[in-house]
Amino acid sequence: MLLKKYLSLKIKKNIFKKEWHKIEKTGARPSTYGKLISIDYSEFISKIFEQDDVFVKKVVRSIYDGDLYLLKKAIDKNKVYQIIEGATKFFKNRPPEFHKMIEGVPNFHRWIDEGQAKNYSIRHVKHSLYLFNWNKDISKIRETVMEACIPLKLLAGLSLNQYYKNTPKNNIVERVQIVRYPPGGYIEPHYDNNKIIRLIIAGYLSKKGKSYKKGGFYVTSKNRKLDMENQIDEGDIGFFYASLKHGLETIDPHKKAIKNKKNGRWWFGYNIHNSDLTKKRHVATPVKLKF
Repeated sequence: MLLKKYLSLKIKKNIFKKEWHKIEKTGARPSTYGKLISIDYSEFISKIFEQDDVFVKKVVRSIYDGDLYLLKKAIDKNKVYQIIEGATKFFKNRPPEFHKMIEGVPNFHRWIDEGQAKNYSIRHVKHSLYLFNWNKDISKIRETVMEACIPLKLLAGLSLNQYYKNTPKNNIVERVQIVRYPPGGYIEPHYDNNKIIRLIIAGYLSKKGKSYKKGGFYVTSKNRKLDMENQIDEGDIGFFYASLKHGLETIDPHKKAIKNKKNGRWWFGYNIHNSDLTKKRHVATPVKLKF
């Protein structure tokens, strides 16, 4: 299994970590989008493991300049389908719940509407499935996501197995989140915290024009929002520096949201978070856009 292989790899040093420490001393964190860099997933992952000095310097500089990377064909379309099917089945067979990230937290799902959105650091409407490493996997969803995303930990300056065995008592945990943004789903503009992991790592499970018609992911330039959806295909993975301002325009705002359907925008997040046992948690920060 590829996941076990990654977790057992002995990498003597992480040149990315050294380069990040150097570049983060040179100037302010990026807040606006630079350019889109689209590249084949397998090709890019190979370059990460090679840790060629020229590549390391170039890609770290690029990310810190605000560039957004889109890794094409990261996950096979059949596995994308299996993720959506597995999540939908879980939604139908289990009641929605909420659990804080404390010891023993189970896998669970939650329908977050406008009434609940105010309880979060940034407002959003979505249906989310939360998966943790200490629980039994669901339809191999977590395994699929982790296999695709773990190499990017090296790029972010972490070790491949860092935090993997953590539980909430360790204050920092890994979590996989599968999200359906139904009609009316959105995320307000914000930037994320870079204290635990520098990169926002996201997987795209649906295509605009198929399961939804309007809305979607955007980043900001100096004077406008830039819609990125037309660049994205099912199975792609994107990443960017956490401090970039971004959000999600409302998905199909004139349609009715119906629970346990498959229409809307599907997405996954590979997250590394403070648990709820942490006294001071690092969270996202909403922003007001002036354009």
